[in-house]
Amino acid sequence: MYLRTANTDELDSIYEMGFDVWSDGLSKDEYLSCCRNSGKYSKGTWYVLVEKEQVVSALIVYSGTFGLQEGSFGLGSVATPPKLRHKGYASKLVNLVKAELFAHQNGKVLYLHSDIDQQFYKRLGFVSIEGSDCMYIASDDAEFKGSIPDYF
Repeated sequence: MYLRTANTDELDSIYEMGFDVWSDGLSKDEYLSCCRNSGKYSKGTWYVLVEKEQVVSALIVYSGTFGLQEGSFGLGSVATPPKLRHKGYASKLVNLVKAELFAHQNGKVLYLHSDIDQQFYKRLGFVSIEGSDCMYIASDDAEFKGSIPDYF
């Protein structure tokens, strides 16, 4: 298994990973069109976890936008295809991205907004910010100080 940035031709299949959770009643074509035209998605970098040359999980990373200060990153849209869920792929992906951002991109803190399952992220070391759906993890285990970044 390894981590890499996503290729442009993989984006539709990445978007489809979250269709069952985020489609909000749209047809698959409508949902994909929204994803392709998303201003939010155009601001980030997609990362994928690959096993046996198959993308098994994906997420997007933001920096320098949504109120993220220097040294901070936002993680979003963590998804795994429905048939591959509960096999540890998303956990592995988040941990690899966390290691990459802290070790090689001068990351100090990672944020995410979890409106689905905070327990999943707590198991990965993220801490809830009281009064919000935002969670964080700091490279030095520092406590949260400052303002919560915008929802991404």
